[in-house]
Amino acid sequence: SSGINAEYGEEAKNWIEACIEEDLGPTMDIEEALRNGVILAKLGNYFAPDVVPERRIYDPDLERFKIRGLHFKHTDNINYWMRAMASIGLPQIFFPTTPDLYDKKNMPKVIYCIHALSIWLSKLGKAPNIENLLGIAEFTEEDITEMRRALEDYGISIPAFNKIGGILEKEIGVDEAGRHAAVIVINEILQKEDPEVTLKALQNKKAYLNYIEIPNGVRYHEILFLAKLDKTETALEEGKTSEESDIYEFYLTHTEIQDIIDDINDIVRKEIAESKFRAAIAEINRCAMGDCAQTLLAALQVTASRLKNVNDLNSDLYLEFLKAAKQSKEGNLYVDEIQE
Repeated sequence: SSGINAEYGEEAKNWIEACIEEDLGPTMDIEEALRNGVILAKLGNYFAPDVVPERRIYDPDLERFKIRGLHFKHTDNINYWMRAMASIGLPQIFFPTTPDLYDKKNMPKVIYCIHALSIWLSKLGKAPNIENLLGIAEFTEEDITEMRRALEDYGISIPAFNKIGGILEKEIGVDEAGRHAAVIVINEILQKEDPEVTLKALQNKKAYLNYIEIPNGVRYHEILFLAKLDKTETALEEGKTSEESDIYEFYLTHTEIQDIIDDINDIVRKEIAESKFRAAIAEINRCAMGDCAQTLLAALQVTASRLKNVNDLNSDLYLEFLKAAKQSKEGNLYVDEIQE
């Protein structure tokens, strides 16, 4: 059983009919009408014809479906619909999977996705809005209780934005609501300009952020602070207001925060590797002026030096040649000179 609220289904059906100008039949049959993806592919053609050309829709007249039922090629229609939604930037959080629809694994999510799509397209000026969306939002009011509680833990109330997390913040479930709360907390806390507080917010398990390296905390804070400042200034320059906008037009998203963390980790790893490399080469140069072949050999074999084909049997020769090379040059030998 799908568990689709009848009002949801009716509104989604009426909206699709208005877009593609076709009669979809009674609401009770909406699940079966959507499963083969033909209607959804036509919807994709309506708002993204370049992504879903009419000729690409499989079984558009439903002739095959009426005779033999579902065919695996009907899933092509579903995939085209999803590509069309991706092409206009609908957040992935709203996308159902192919089995959700084709195998009726999660039809409520399909209907929720259609509602989200209608709002998104209305925002872009590409389609009429679904009516009575306030009723939908109130239907799952309890879903954001967790979000409010998580924010209150930090002494922060839900910001006065009309939309949170793409639009339907009240249809996303407790885990996702908790994640949005944690991400909002991170954005709010950046204003305190305290790297330690920012690091604690990043480490909050409900934020679902990965690879947090404690030594990089100050850098995380600095770059996140600048990125958020830039995003907010851009939104204000474009004349956006909190009453009309999605909160993430002003705040950093979960993905943007994770990308910054990953970038900083990568930069720091490269810096550390470069520092170890320089230290290893300096140590080789120091040992080359000494008299101990084994000490030099150990320095040459340090992984950070990036040297190849160092042979234990040649330690005396390494000392002889490197000492001569070092004496004939001002300053240190470079890695390519040592490798030769």
